Amino acid sequence: MNNFPSVFEAINDLSKDQIEGLLILARKFKERDHDKPQFPNKLPIVANSFLENSTRTKNSFAIAIKRLGCHYLDFNTETSSLNKGESLEETLLTLYAQGVDLCIIRTSVSNQLSEFKNNTPVKIINGGDGTNQHPTQALLDLFTMQEIGIELEGKTMAIIGDCIHSRVGHSLCELLPQFGCNIILCGPSDYVPKTPEYEGVEISNDLESTVKRSDFLYTLRIQKERHAGSTEAAKHYDTYHDKYGISRDKLKAWNKEVPVFHPGPANIGVEISSDIIKSSLYKGYDQVVNSIYMRMAIITAILSNNDKNIGIIDGTRIRD
Repeated sequence: MNNFPSVFEAINDLSKDQIEGLLILARKFKERDHDKPQFPNKLPIVANSFLENSTRTKNSFAIAIKRLGCHYLDFNTETSSLNKGESLEETLLTLYAQGVDLCIIRTSVSNQLSEFKNNTPVKIINGGDGTNQHPTQALLDLFTMQEIGIELEGKTMAIIGDCIHSRVGHSLCELLPQFGCNIILCGPSDYVPKTPEYEGVEISNDLESTVKRSDFLYTLRIQKERHAGSTEAAKHYDTYHDKYGISRDKLKAWNKEVPVFHPGPANIGVEISSDIIKSSLYKGYDQVVNSIYMRMAIITAILSNNDKNIGIIDGTRIRD
């Protein structure tokens, strides 16, 4: 896919045409035999470099890489020279010099990948950075919504939970309004922005009215690890499920039988009840299934963008 960015950090790095191209490509991967190699002449080397814990994202990228027929490198950051003080840029240049074509990076530092957009050491996909963005998750969520038959134009989705700290929430707020979907961010006042940061997005602290106005729901976990030292945020932990958790009883009381999404990991009994997860309303496992096909599409697009301005030092490319 020509002109696809070589550093894919955020949803706004893509045009709507590129997003729609990814949706088409992901659908093709899902419909056909995925064991056929996409790069028969030269097998790219793709590294998974996760500087923060992950199950779903890391594993689905690993499966996507292998299904595409690429060489897979599990780059262990805990035993790398990053722990000796080497910069991330130098690490990425080293990986590129060793033959790595693409690196998927998860980091706890927001916007850490921005510095590489104008001086790219290796092609990069953001696997989630701090509280900033998780663009591949948002794209696979959009793909899942389309796959299960949700028409987004003119519909409303509620994102419920720790919206301030949710990188996927930020990505969804940039992505779904492009397809005509309105978004309500709902949660305690300490968990949602004071004012909307995106067009087509509003803020609410009232769960009942939010759910009643919504066509589908997207629940988020409370990110306790990002609330260190915040007594205001912590005060909601014990009462969160009663006030903001999604359960079958609440949905029945409000006469709402709507799809419920969750990016995982879910805190069962906090933001979502076990009877929702075990019901046909829950689409979290559909998201997991579709994560592989969308990430196959993204990997293919970035590896095929024909960008030659990678790994340049003082005007010279460090590898042929």
